[in-house]
Amino acid sequence: MATHLILGGARSGKSAFAEKLAIESGLPVTYIATAQVYDAEFGQRVEHHKIRRPAHWRTLEQPFNLGANIAEVAKAGECVIVDCLTLWLAQCIC
Repeated sequence: MATHLILGGARSGKSAFAEKLAIESGLPVTYIATAQVYDAEFGQRVEHHKIRRPAHWRTLEQPFNLGANIAEVAKAGECVIVDCLTLWLAQCIC
């Protein structure tokens, strides 16, 4: 099982790159979205991410309890994307 940590600045294409790797893996995908929408501009960015994801991917919108969510879905033969650790951490701190 491979693990990838994809780093980069805001709007640098991290999510799109992770999604590309997930598609190429050929595995079932669970997408854990950690963002909470606080304004219209960010809401548009989140909506763009939702539209871009394949409909057959399982999506969990979980801004907290990330460890428990990963433990629940991570298993051999499956791909898990966590988007985004920065937002998750900021929400935990604030």
